[in-house]
Amino acid sequence: MTFVPDAPLLPAHKPGMRRTSAPAADSPLRNTHGGSAIFPPPGGAEAALRLLLSTLPDTDERLRIPKERLMGTRFSLLVVSDSEDLARALSSTLSTAGYDPAYTLVDNPMDLSMVLAEEPWDIVAAAADCPGLPWEDILALARSVRETMPVVLLLPDAAPELAREAVAAGVDDVLVQDDWRTSAAFVRILREGVRRKELSRLWDRLRGEERKYRGMIDNSVLGIFQCRPWGEIISANPSFARIFGFQDTAQMLRHYTRNSTRLDIVPEHREHMLTTIRTAGLVSGFETQAFRKDGSTFWVSVSARPILGESGEVAAIEGTVEDISERKGMEARIIRAKQEWEKTFDNVPDIIAILDGDLNLRRANRALSDRLGVHPRDIIGRHCADVLGLPRLSLLPELAARSALTALSEQNAAPADAEAEPATHRQSEEISIPALNGTFLVSLSPFSMDDNATPGSQNADSVHGSAGGTGIVLVAHEITRRKQLEAQLRQAHKMEAIGTLAGGIAHDFNNILGVMMGYTEMSLDEAERDTRLYRRLGEVLTAGRRARDLVHQILTFSRQEELDLQPLQLASIVKETVKLMRASLPSNIRIRLEVRDESSTIQANVSQMQQVLMNLCTNAAHAMRDKGGAMLVHLDRRRVADPAAEGFSTLAPGEYVMLSVTDSGYGIRPEIMENIFDPFFTTKKPDEGTGMGLALVHGIVQAHNGGITVRSKPEEGTRFDILFPVAQETPQRRVHPAPAAMQGMGKALIVDDEAPLAEVMGEMVERMGYEAVVFSDSGNALQHFLAQPHAFHLLITDQTMPGLTGGELARIVLKHRPDMQVILCTGFSEQLSPEEAKSMGIRQYLLKPVLRDDLRAALHALNGAAAT
Repeated sequence: MTFVPDAPLLPAHKPGMRRTSAPAADSPLRNTHGGSAIFPPPGGAEAALRLLLSTLPDTDERLRIPKERLMGTRFSLLVVSDSEDLARALSSTLSTAGYDPAYTLVDNPMDLSMVLAEEPWDIVAAAADCPGLPWEDILALARSVRETMPVVLLLPDAAPELAREAVAAGVDDVLVQDDWRTSAAFVRILREGVRRKELSRLWDRLRGEERKYRGMIDNSVLGIFQCRPWGEIISANPSFARIFGFQDTAQMLRHYTRNSTRLDIVPEHREHMLTTIRTAGLVSGFETQAFRKDGSTFWVSVSARPILGESGEVAAIEGTVEDISERKGMEARIIRAKQEWEKTFDNVPDIIAILDGDLNLRRANRALSDRLGVHPRDIIGRHCADVLGLPRLSLLPELAARSALTALSEQNAAPADAEAEPATHRQSEEISIPALNGTFLVSLSPFSMDDNATPGSQNADSVHGSAGGTGIVLVAHEITRRKQLEAQLRQAHKMEAIGTLAGGIAHDFNNILGVMMGYTEMSLDEAERDTRLYRRLGEVLTAGRRARDLVHQILTFSRQEELDLQPLQLASIVKETVKLMRASLPSNIRIRLEVRDESSTIQANVSQMQQVLMNLCTNAAHAMRDKGGAMLVHLDRRRVADPAAEGFSTLAPGEYVMLSVTDSGYGIRPEIMENIFDPFFTTKKPDEGTGMGLALVHGIVQAHNGGITVRSKPEEGTRFDILFPVAQETPQRRVHPAPAAMQGMGKALIVDDEAPLAEVMGEMVERMGYEAVVFSDSGNALQHFLAQPHAFHLLITDQTMPGLTGGELARIVLKHRPDMQVILCTGFSEQLSPEEAKSMGIRQYLLKPVLRDDLRAALHALNGAAAT
C-alpha cells in the first residue's frame, strides 16, 4: 500500500486562528527545517512517519512504510487550544526530535469546522481545557469530517479517569505534558493514522467494487443464483426472479421458503444436473424445462459450478440461468421447416439433385434413388453422368457450363452500382437418360451457398472445378409419356392429312375405276375364253381390283371407311394365317406359334385381322431373308393395370388379348423408329414394297380401339405388341349363301354425276333384267321421278353429287314412295353413315367401285327381303 504524502492548502487566516511552521530562532520549538508558514511541508504525515519509524521495528508488514522514506519530511498538525505557547512548545518538541510539523492553531468552533472541512489533517491535538471547545465536541467534529482522522487529547496533568473516558469515546491517545517529549507516542499515532487512511481507502475501494459488481449482477439479463448442494435457492439476482415469474427476489425467496421449493426445473433433470456438478465440477449449457410461478413451463439453459468448503466438500452451487424459450421456438420452427423441406424434397415426383462444381452428386431426392433401385448413399459423391448412364462428354456438362456462362455474362453486364436482383440462370434441354429408361426435361440452375454472394456471382470456371460454395440444382421432369403422346398426335395429324387427301381423291378415283372395271367385266362376258383378248381383259380387271384395294387401305388407316365388326375368336384367325405364312416362307426362316388363349373374343373384322398378321409376318420375314432366323407369333390374354407404363398411352386399364410378332432380323434404327407407321415410308427397294404395310396395320389397330408398340435393337431383332380389348359377346357362325342368278323387272332410276359411270351402271342393271333410266344430274332425275313416281321400282344413286346429294334425293323419293328399293353407292361419306342410311329407309349401302357381283348380291338381298 502507498500513502498519499501531500497535504492540501490551509485556509486563509481569520481572527482566532493562528498558524505557523516553527518557533522563533531563539525558541526551543524552532523549526530547524524552515519553510512556509502557510503551506505544510511536502511529504506530509508519510514523511513524519518515516522519521518516527526510523527508531521503531516494523510491526505491520501489510501497511509497512520503509524507514528510509520517512526521513526529513513534514506533516500537518492541527492544534485546538487557546494557548499559543502550547502549540509552539509541541512544535518545538517535534522539531527537536527531527520532525518538521506545519501546525495551525484554532480556538473557536467556527474556525475548527472550517479548517477540518478544508484539509485532511495528519493529527489533531486538542487541549482538554480549551474554553468553548470541550474535547467531546472536538472529537465529534473531527470524526464527522473523516472517521480515520487521528485525535490526541492533551492534558496538563495526569487524569486517569478522563483518559479512560476519552479513549472509550474514540480518542486515539491521551498525552500529558511529560509525554510531549516522547517521540514514540507520536510515531504510534501517526502510524495508526496512516493505517487508518489506508484501510479507509481500501474500504472505499472495496465498497466501490462491491457496488460495481452488485450493479453488474443486478442488471444482468442472465439469472444468477446460489443454491445449496441439494438445489435449495439461497440467493439470486432480480433477473432470476423475473425469469421464474416473480416481481422481485424477496418475493421469490419467500415463495420458495414457504413451499420448500428447490431449483424449479424438471425434477429428473435437476437431479441429473446436480449429480453432474458434484462429479464433473461443471455444467455448461444444460437445457431443460422449468416452471414459472403460475405453473407454466418454459425452456432454460443452466450453467453452474460447485463452491467447495474448507475440506473440499460441495458447500454450495452457483451459476446462471438463461431463458431460451424464444431460441427453442426458433429451433423448433427451423427443424419443422427443415422437415417440411425434406418431405417436400423427397415427395416431389420429379428428380431433384444438388451437384457440386464438378457435377458430383451432393444430395438427391427419393425419386432418383427409387427410379435407379439403389440406396441414396450408393450414388452420393458420384458424377451425375455416371449415375444417369450418360457419357462424361454429353449434353449434361455442356448444359451446366452454358448455365454458368449465362450467369457470368449477366453479372458482367450489370452496372457496378446496380442493386442485385434475385435471378435464375436456368438452362433446359430434353435428354434421353438410359439409366432411367425414359426421356426427361432436364433443367440446371447454378447457385452459391455463400450468404454474401450476389445471385449470379459464380464464374464459369467453377462449373468444372471445385468452388467451395458453388453448386448446381438439377431438376429432371419425365416427358416420356408426353413424347409418346406427341408422336401419336403427329401420327394422328398425318393420318388426318392422308385421310383428307384420300377423301378428296377417293370419289373421283373410284368413279374412274368403276367405269374401267365395269366395262372390263362386260367385255369379258362377250370375249371368248382362252383367247388373248380374254387374258388381257382379265389382267385389266385384276389391276383394277388392286387399285380398289389400295384406296380401301388408305381409307382404312385414315379411319374413313366403316368396318364390319363382329365377335371373333382371334386364335382361329392366327392359326389359319400362320399356316398360310409357313408355306410361303423360305427354308432358312423358322416360324413358331404360341397360343395360350383359345377362347377370348374381340370385336373385329376377319379380313383386317388377317391383313394385320400377314403384314407383320411379311415384314419380319423380309428382315431375316439374308441371314435367316426365327419368328415367334404369340397370342395370350392378360390384364393390363397401367397401359401407359407399357407404352399404350391411349388405352384404359382392363382385359386385353395380346398378339405379338417377334423376329431376329436386323432390327430398326432408332432414328427412323418414329416414322415406321407413316404412309408410304419404307426402307425397302422400289420394287419390294409401297410403305403401306405398317401404316395399314396401325390404322386397323386404331380402328379396333386397340394399341400397338414396337421394341427393336439393331442387329438383334424387333417385336411388335398389339392389344385388342376383350369383348363379352360370343362369336356366331354365319352362313353366306351364294347369290343366285338375278332376273329383275321394272324400271331402275340410275343417278351419278359421272356420266360414264352412270352408263356402266345402267348397262349392268339392264343385263340383270331391269329397264334402266340413266341421269348424270340429280335435279333432273328428281323431276323425272316426280313426274311419274309409280313408274320406278329401283333407285341406284351416288352419294356425293353437286346440287342434291344421294341421301337428299333418296329422302325425297322415299317420302313419295316409301316402298321404293334404294341402293346408295359411295367412295366414302362423312355426312351419311350406313346406320343413318338404313334409318332413312335406304336398303343397301355399297362402296365404290361397284362390281357386277357386288351389285348382284345387293339386288338379291333386296328382292329376297321383298319376297319375305
